[in-house]
Amino acid sequence: MKKLFLLVFGLVMAMPHVYSQDKLKTTAVNVFKNGTYFIVKEGNVPLNQGRYKLEIPKQPLMGTFWLTTQKDILVNRITYISDTLKINRQAGNMFDLLRANKGKKVRLNIRLDEKNYSEVVGVLQDYFVSFNTLKVKTSEGKTAYIPAGDVKQFFVEDNPTENLQADSTSYLANIEFSRDVKDARIKVVYMQPGIQWIPSYNIKILNDKELQLEMKALVENYAEPVRDAELTLTVGDPNYKFGRTVEPFVNQYLTNLGGSYQPQFNQYMFQNTPAPMQMSRMAESMDAGGIQYNDYQQYTTEGEKVDDLYFYRLGKVSLPKNSKSSFQVFSQKVTYKDIYRVVVPDMVNFASSQYIDNQTDHRSDVYHSLKIANGTKTPFTTAPVFVMNENLEPIAQDEIKYTPVNASVSVQLSKSPDIIVKNKEEEKERHERAKVVNKANYTQVILEGKIELENLQDKEISLNVFKSINAKVLEAGDNGKITIPVRNQGLNPQSEIEWEVSLKSNEKKIITYRYEVYLYAN
Repeated sequence: MKKLFLLVFGLVMAMPHVYSQDKLKTTAVNVFKNGTYFIVKEGNVPLNQGRYKLEIPKQPLMGTFWLTTQKDILVNRITYISDTLKINRQAGNMFDLLRANKGKKVRLNIRLDEKNYSEVVGVLQDYFVSFNTLKVKTSEGKTAYIPAGDVKQFFVEDNPTENLQADSTSYLANIEFSRDVKDARIKVVYMQPGIQWIPSYNIKILNDKELQLEMKALVENYAEPVRDAELTLTVGDPNYKFGRTVEPFVNQYLTNLGGSYQPQFNQYMFQNTPAPMQMSRMAESMDAGGIQYNDYQQYTTEGEKVDDLYFYRLGKVSLPKNSKSSFQVFSQKVTYKDIYRVVVPDMVNFASSQYIDNQTDHRSDVYHSLKIANGTKTPFTTAPVFVMNENLEPIAQDEIKYTPVNASVSVQLSKSPDIIVKNKEEEKERHERAKVVNKANYTQVILEGKIELENLQDKEISLNVFKSINAKVLEAGDNGKITIPVRNQGLNPQSEIEWEVSLKSNEKKIITYRYEVYLYAN
């Protein structure tokens, strides 16, 4: 059967190179959030006089490129050189197809002028790339030389070829083995920039005590194709002493030609893939049309904690180069508490201003947050979080910080204008020349502050009140916790007070504190 290739010049995009000499298969990839990845490749490689040429990665990080062999053979030496080798790649245009089908019987449709065409049948003997001309042995036994640019379409009888071999200059590791055998089993590992994962969270509030926390991971691959390999996502902050420093044996010139991590690449494939999970449906939601959705579901991904890191094992996946793949990682119920917090500033700063200017109309902003308890078996990694209420309506977007198992994290939702917080202060005592330091006299001033709280919501709340003062706090009512973070700050240290106050609906409350300030008296 004849096969028709109907191609127009310039409209076919070249496909990525597939190296025929690459006998190694990627078996595992461990991806980090900082844009680097660790990869493992294994396979049997053919030896020629005890040697094998391996194309090395573009940018292996310092000290991470290692090669091991099967037990009965050793590596004597590795020499890193630039060399030319044959690559087997897919045809990217009509010229490639013509080159790939040399030696085949073809029928060429050739344009003579704007209106007239001719047909040539014969064997395609050669393609002279330098002057873009075909050599064809016609069915009449004549040799025809035809400009390749005049070929509009061509037919190939029997088994057309769509791949061709070409020379490529690459940076290679010339491996010399301890024995001259037919082949050897090797394993190569290295770290390199170019693949990263980006987590994100979704919160669906279930009731006043529980919410559903869901995480997905977007894996971006700008480095190399990964086919059917075990994918691991790492949570944690490992130490990388040498950062993005590349192995010294890498040819920097070739590295600069390509292979660098460029996340701004804007032509990519996108796929949304669920990770291998253990899933159980929690509930279903239904819209007005009666369609049921799995808005509430629970699932987990296999993982394990190793020292200070946590590894999500997503199973075998394929990641094409220049692609982005989204994976569902887990969705679980966790408990939470509604937390309201206000930071009351030191508006008076008596140690500096030496006078009190109470602004009676000033209110401190109160923020509503969710204090989420990590009752799962995995730590939370730092990532953006999108929050929806019980009706699946959007209410906030914030960030979840790294949270170990059994710890808690706060997610801020919004300001709470129905909770009013005001602060007033007044001078209560003054003692002239109360202290002498380095022959300098200082006056002691005792001030008292009041923080007025009012809850206008229709429910009881727990309000966290934080106050910072440029002075030494002497006492804080309502079980306020006093902290002086840094010792030996001088006569007027920076102090902090924190209260946990319960306020019923429409309840008012006043909390008080006292502090001392020393003023230069001369």
